[in-house]
Amino acid sequence: MSEKGQTYWFLSLKWKLLLSVLMMMLVIGAVLGTFAYRQLEEQQRQQLQLQRQTLANNLQNSLRRAVDRAVRVSQQVNLLTAGDPEGVSHLPTLLQKRWSEVQMHWDLTALGLYDTSGQNLLMLGEQPLPATAPVSADSVMSGPGWQVHCAQFCRLQVAVPWVLEGKVYLMLVETELTDILTGLHGSEELEFAVLGRFQPRLPKAGFWGRELFSISDRKATLPVLQRVASRWNWNQLLQGHQIFNSEQQSLAIWAFPLDAADTGPALVVLCDLSQWHQTLSQFQRNMLGIMLSALVLVTLLLAVLAWSPISRLQRHSKTLPLLAKSDYEGVRHAIPPVSHGVMDEVDNVERATLDLTDKLEYLQQVVVSRTQELEKLAMLDMLTGLPNRPMLLHELNKSIACVGRLHEQVALLFLDLDEFKRINDTLGHNEGDRLLKIVAGRLGESVRAMDTVFRQGGDEFLILVRGIEQEQEIPKVIHKIFSALQQPVVLKSHKLIITTSIGIAFCKDPAMSAEDLIKYAELAMYQAKHAGRSNYRVFSYDMLHHANNRMMVEQDIGDAIADNQLTLYLQPIVALDDGKLKGFEALIRWFHPERGLIMPGDFIPDIEHSDAIIHVGNYVLREGVRMLTRLQHAYGDDLYLAVNLSARHYLAAGLKETVSELLALYPVKPETLLLEVTEESVIEQVDLAMDVMHQLKELGIRIAIDDFGTGYSSLSYLKQLPFDVLKIDRCFTKGVLENNADAHIVTTVIELAHNLGRDVVAEGIETDAQEEFMRDSGCELAQGYLYSRPVSEEQVQRILANGSYEHPWPKAENYLQMGKLG
Repeated sequence: MSEKGQTYWFLSLKWKLLLSVLMMMLVIGAVLGTFAYRQLEEQQRQQLQLQRQTLANNLQNSLRRAVDRAVRVSQQVNLLTAGDPEGVSHLPTLLQKRWSEVQMHWDLTALGLYDTSGQNLLMLGEQPLPATAPVSADSVMSGPGWQVHCAQFCRLQVAVPWVLEGKVYLMLVETELTDILTGLHGSEELEFAVLGRFQPRLPKAGFWGRELFSISDRKATLPVLQRVASRWNWNQLLQGHQIFNSEQQSLAIWAFPLDAADTGPALVVLCDLSQWHQTLSQFQRNMLGIMLSALVLVTLLLAVLAWSPISRLQRHSKTLPLLAKSDYEGVRHAIPPVSHGVMDEVDNVERATLDLTDKLEYLQQVVVSRTQELEKLAMLDMLTGLPNRPMLLHELNKSIACVGRLHEQVALLFLDLDEFKRINDTLGHNEGDRLLKIVAGRLGESVRAMDTVFRQGGDEFLILVRGIEQEQEIPKVIHKIFSALQQPVVLKSHKLIITTSIGIAFCKDPAMSAEDLIKYAELAMYQAKHAGRSNYRVFSYDMLHHANNRMMVEQDIGDAIADNQLTLYLQPIVALDDGKLKGFEALIRWFHPERGLIMPGDFIPDIEHSDAIIHVGNYVLREGVRMLTRLQHAYGDDLYLAVNLSARHYLAAGLKETVSELLALYPVKPETLLLEVTEESVIEQVDLAMDVMHQLKELGIRIAIDDFGTGYSSLSYLKQLPFDVLKIDRCFTKGVLENNADAHIVTTVIELAHNLGRDVVAEGIETDAQEEFMRDSGCELAQGYLYSRPVSEEQVQRILANGSYEHPWPKAENYLQMGKLG
């Protein structure tokens, strides 16, 4: 079966259960069988070790008995000579007569007697005995000794010290080794092979460098011994038993040394394990039979006890998918009623399934009913009953698709109520909601029947105007909206006049998206808000460019500060009486790595209402003080530097601390730092501005009122402000020669500043005539293009190096390199 692109194999639950039980039985049987088999193997290993140890003990006992028998033989011989006056000389004759009896009684093959010099005094038996070492007192004290000697046959030789008439002799008693080994052959499962001493030069026919002297059941044992010799070395046989397996039988191989030396004769024992292996094989067959019988019994038991419930579960598995398909009647038909008296878990599952079927059927009916209601509510605003944003997108897409066919263009009006937050905060949210309902009603009455009013959220409304042939039709609609909203509204005994800012965006292209049209109308609305209350603006792509530029500036200004992309240019401020340099105004420039040089007018307005303007202002203060330090160090500490501060930066907390840290860090006199603030920013919050000025004055900083004459400051406020310098805006300076009103304003401002004890700086001086007018009017200082455009610190250094600090500052038209500046 396949689902979501994947293939699955289906295996019924009954087969899964059967296979699981069979696998469990197999695993248990395998574990038990393996355990029992290993126990049998361990038992076999222990029995083999016990049997090997028993054989070793029996071999030692047989050798010990042979030695004891040789000692008793020497004692019997001693008794025969005890009463004989001839002693040892008569012993050979005596033993020769009784040799057959002695040989039969003691099971001997040879008997010999030697004196202390090694001379043979007696030799009886089948073969002569080998020569022996001389007999000494040490040999008498050490007791009997023995060794296995192999020539044609392997025999046990026992040397017994013998004392007669005060003389020491050595009696050698020899016994067939096979007679000794006969006592070990107590079971038909053992076979023996007797090997001689180790001989390195023995031909390849030998075994482990030893000659084979005796072997039991030669026909069957010899081939096995040959294969064993080719498989294991002699040390492996001595260390423990080795198991030899062939197709006919299984044998355990042991090796026992017959001498104290490692190179002496040895006994190889072969133990038949075939009967034991037959027992293991029979055990395996029995275990297999038991497992098969158990599997058959378990299978039959499962078939009897579990087959019926599993079959019912299988039927139930085919029923459940019917619930997913909402086939409730099919579920009821597939599950028969209970016909037996004894219920089980499967019956409970079937009954629960039937109950679930009834409940799901009821819930589906409720969901269908509620869904129909929600579909209506999803497209309407709960508060005002107007269509909401999803409905707006739906209608916009439909109307945009009809552009060029049913109508030439459509317009979208984006409305935002002025000062609505203040009303909400003052009168409460309930009154705010009531106001929104009133506004929604008035907007609905102000538009045509073919137009639609939407509420996006908060105090934002949108109006879709259809069927527009000319853009000039929109101002009529806007006039009706303004007129309807400006009717007084009474809320909690407060009579309010409601105004709104409106942004307008036109759509003439059916390829435009609804989201873009809303975005364009919102941009135009914000432009209307900046222009003042009860205004409207039509979207243009310049607005979009300005918005994108503002976003870019807000994103990049942090990197600009961190990467030192911001640079200060200096415009000289000169004294009008003698033309000498008095100071500079620091003007910021932004060298963007991609856009190149950006003038302050292109990015300062975009950040002046955010915290970024404070960061830029602190950067300018820090770099300006550094620059002033370098200039004063080179040309005297009378030079001052004027730094512009934005209104937000000037009124922000922490300005005093920042300036204080800079003055402590750099060796400049406080009065040489002039902070400029615009007249308009001071008048907006006079009390706060006055407090800030007093704080800065405590540090010794001088303060200048910039762009004076462009605001609406009161003379009483101006009198109270503790500023030091008044700067006349360039718009008045430009017209002093042509416009009598401008000339009168300038002379009045200069006189006013002098009456207050303040100095005056004239901005925008570009001609000698303007300079002369200002000088004659009593103005002390001036700056403008007549003297220089703003230039870099390096260019200032070059100009000052030519003596311009001690002499009048060169004017632009007279300074040959001025063309390179700015």
